[in-house]
Amino acid sequence: MKNLQKFFNPKSIAIVGASPKKEKLGNVFARNVLNGGWKGKLYFVNPKHKKIGSQKCYPSLDAIKKPVDLALIVVPAPLVPRVLEEGTKAKPKIENFAVVSAGFGETGAEGKKLEESVKTLAENERLNVLGPNCLGFIHPAQRLNLTFTDGRFKKGGIAVVSQSGALAVALLDWMQNSSVGFSKVISIGNKAVIDECDVLEHLSSDKETRAVALYLEDIKDGQKFAETAAKLAEKKPLIVLKAGKTRAGQKAVSSHTGSLAQDSAIAEAVFEKTNIIEAKTIEEFQNLILFASFSNIPEKNEIIIITNAGGPGVLASDFIGSSNVLKLASISEKAKVELKKSLPASASVENPIDVIGDAAPDRFAKTLETVSRYFPKNPVLVVLTPQSQSAPEKVAQILKKFKAKIPHIAAAFIGGEKVRKANEFLRQNGIPAFENPEEAMATVEKTVAYALYKNKKISAYFPKNIRLDIQVNKIIQSALGEKRKMLSWREAEQIFKKHGIKIEKSASFKKLSEINVKKIAFPCVLKTDDPKIIHRWDKKAIVLGIKNEKELKSAFGKIKKSTGARSFLLQPMAKPGLEMIFGLKRDPSFGPVIVAGWGGTFTEIFKDRALFVSPFSADEVKRGLQKLDIFPILKGFRGERGYDIGEIVKTMLAIQEIAIRNPDISEIDVNPAILYNNGSKCRILDAKIIF
Repeated sequence: MKNLQKFFNPKSIAIVGASPKKEKLGNVFARNVLNGGWKGKLYFVNPKHKKIGSQKCYPSLDAIKKPVDLALIVVPAPLVPRVLEEGTKAKPKIENFAVVSAGFGETGAEGKKLEESVKTLAENERLNVLGPNCLGFIHPAQRLNLTFTDGRFKKGGIAVVSQSGALAVALLDWMQNSSVGFSKVISIGNKAVIDECDVLEHLSSDKETRAVALYLEDIKDGQKFAETAAKLAEKKPLIVLKAGKTRAGQKAVSSHTGSLAQDSAIAEAVFEKTNIIEAKTIEEFQNLILFASFSNIPEKNEIIIITNAGGPGVLASDFIGSSNVLKLASISEKAKVELKKSLPASASVENPIDVIGDAAPDRFAKTLETVSRYFPKNPVLVVLTPQSQSAPEKVAQILKKFKAKIPHIAAAFIGGEKVRKANEFLRQNGIPAFENPEEAMATVEKTVAYALYKNKKISAYFPKNIRLDIQVNKIIQSALGEKRKMLSWREAEQIFKKHGIKIEKSASFKKLSEINVKKIAFPCVLKTDDPKIIHRWDKKAIVLGIKNEKELKSAFGKIKKSTGARSFLLQPMAKPGLEMIFGLKRDPSFGPVIVAGWGGTFTEIFKDRALFVSPFSADEVKRGLQKLDIFPILKGFRGERGYDIGEIVKTMLAIQEIAIRNPDISEIDVNPAILYNNGSKCRILDAKIIF
């Protein structure tokens, strides 16, 4: 990874494109740096001016003749490569650049060429380049605002990294309004040189940063991202909002950043694997930032709810009832006795603790005192509706007093104008305040899930120096030489067998006369073995349940006439069992992705599947299978025997090994594989290996 310590902590900055005209970006950047109170040395560069204000203006970077830790470039895009070259000729050489200028890969073919030239120059000269087409960055601890948005920014523990400069500006405005402080805000733009992985690597060891919030539109190097994210998540929470999940979104991404988005299901599988906290919406992104900014991540999943309204308490309980993470903490008998002393008889001392609608602030205080003694490490949510005796602002002040005793306290004061000042007070004093209980619970749930998963071992790092499978490679290269897109059944059978997986015995033939009909075990299955026919069901290139020789001849004639196939397979009809699908998709960014799920002809309709991003372990497969709707059946349901999970794991690991050792294989489709719960072995009835 690139060393970005000096980049984000510069002692000297040159602004290339500085201007005396207030409407120019070069002037805006200069004003923001000067007005922010940064203590370093600032240089102006513009060949059109000898002075800007009272300060000297240099004609080029190499004319400065003094150390420059960082050069900010805000000139027309075609001039950027020349400015970079000037920086390399400077004495001492300038190595760090932030390119604000737009007009690169996001604009089309010519812009992409220009961006590629910047990338090549940076690689050859070992330069760190942020952007192009970026906002810059803000470092509050250094009082450095190197962006074209103004404001006074609060220092805190959240680092915000955004591929969109406009979204970063919106988040800055929201953070100011919500009293959220941050360690850094970094706009990465088109990521020509410095990408999200480089920034995450830097933030991983940044002592000012307790959590990272990342907005992404594309992930160029998925394997690098997975490794970097996993390492970061071991130390501190990483919250990600990923755009470009639909076809419409992917089109917008392409026009905005000149990059392609990843398949959403694969990205989500990577996030889960690496213990990233994923936000689905901007609102959820903001809520997670709010919580991570004001509260340490709770490691207990048993929550306490205190409310003055029964309805919101029930809604919160409903949320927990549907959660796989959160639980309602049990109130001990001793705690109940104490609660009853300070609550009216009509109140509930179960969880949620209902202090009822006429509760004045002191009733909240007494309840919190008891909770702080018995549940000091649990997440606690205080739900309030502004009833006649509630006094929201006074209750907010009480919550502030208990912040030290209950570090994982959060609030959901429901309403409008009557709770507005209370919510502002809570946020100004480091207590996350949400609009409603559901938002609060969803936020706590995701952060708790991160904490619970933190100690589980995952395989996020690819083994190095993987050797090609020589025998398999010969088969593949032969097929590629014949310009085939798919291996034959026999070829696939050899590859699977080499990796310990047996597929169904089949008789291969081109003419029906090659088959000894007397040796056929009816009923049987006839299908094509033609590399041009990948989806046999769609092409009607398969017939099941053939009972006799007459039906076989008829089926053969129909398939041959309708498909023009030259090669065929004959298989015995398998007994019914649980049908599953196993498959490989080689993602251009993340590499081998293996799928397991409910198989058969309705696979695409029900889409009951679990994704595993390679590399993964047997334990990861076992955990992932639990997400399948059919998992209760696999495990054994209502007295029925379960199925051999070990067979599934063995098959998944074999497909993974085939994929890692043979990069020319783009897809593997095993469907159906029939499992039995009577001790019989799994039968793989159809297996395709595709390039």
